[in-house]
Amino acid sequence: MGNKLIEMQPTLIHVPTMKDIVYTPRWLSKAIVDHFQPRGRCLDPCMGDGAFYDYLPNAGRDWCEITKGRDFFRYIDHVDWCIGNPPYSILLSWIRHSFLIADNVVYLIPLHRAVASYTFLEDVAAYGGVVEELIIGTGAMAGFPFGHALAAVHFRRGYNGGARRCFLQGEKKT
Repeated sequence: MGNKLIEMQPTLIHVPTMKDIVYTPRWLSKAIVDHFQPRGRCLDPCMGDGAFYDYLPNAGRDWCEITKGRDFFRYIDHVDWCIGNPPYSILLSWIRHSFLIADNVVYLIPLHRAVASYTFLEDVAAYGGVVEELIIGTGAMAGFPFGHALAAVHFRRGYNGGARRCFLQGEKKT
């Protein structure tokens, strides 16, 4: 067998599962939008019930939602910001598509998924980098069905500085 590395196949079919339907509490989506202050053309790529969309600046905001016939993977317009709570079953493909269309990407994700694989880390480096991790707490603290650390992770095109880590309930730099 040897030390042969096996490259993971990219997701070929982008089909969300029922487990992906997890609505973000409005207090949390508002806190995330208030923290990052997106401006310009903003996209909520998985609008759901509008928890993020409703707090985005009115001028230039747009949305996708597969259950309403607007497939994010078919969205090709450039945006300044992509912000939301993406489906975790296809998360890396989702983030990679976001890198193609957005200058700033902020997603509410289990924090360990931001470093999911070496190949993904290379993709992040090619895009730019992580500007900030806003730590929310655990998924359970936000009403999600998991206990992993939950964060709003901000990726930026062309960014090559250090990543900042802060906590939603106060500034704890690490």
